[in-house]
Amino acid sequence: MKKTVSFARDIAPIFAQFRASMTWRLDLTNYDSVKANADMVWSQISTQQMPPAPYPPLTKAQLALFHTWMKEDFPA
Repeated sequence: MKKTVSFARDIAPIFAQFRASMTWRLDLTNYDSVKANADMVWSQISTQQMPPAPYPPLTKAQLALFHTWMKEDFPA
């Protein structure tokens, strides 16, 4: 049985690691904010514009999780 990607379990923790040291225009650990801006967030993370230096880009696995979450219609 395939496990659905969950915002709370899988997506929010990806961004939470940067929360203490970054200022965002939107809260990337807030489900409604990320869902409403998912295309913009995807654009930024998939082109490695986010997170900014000195942080490393998200891994292929993290990018795949976010993309799957979008394709699965944003499960909470």
